[in-house]
Amino acid sequence: MANIHIEKDHHLGLENARAQVEELARSLKNELQADYEWKGNRLVFERSGASGTIDVGPDHIDLNIELGLAFSMIKGVIEERINRRLDAAVG
Repeated sequence: MANIHIEKDHHLGLENARAQVEELARSLKNELQADYEWKGNRLVFERSGASGTIDVGPDHIDLNIELGLAFSMIKGVIEERINRRLDAAVG
């Protein structure tokens, strides 16, 4: 198993950052069949082979993903794609 940890600063404020993360989560649900739910300002997501959280603050996002064995082999590719998506979402 492998872990991915990504931290991003943003200037969106809490509500706008939550909206951007929600949009990202919806697209991942459609693309990867990942289920998610909000617990306060924490988005918790899970799909077969991967699970994690995204903590949204007024000026910071903290993402943690635990990858199963199959996804561990392509951790670098997954991490790069997530970084690009988060950069596009929260700039």
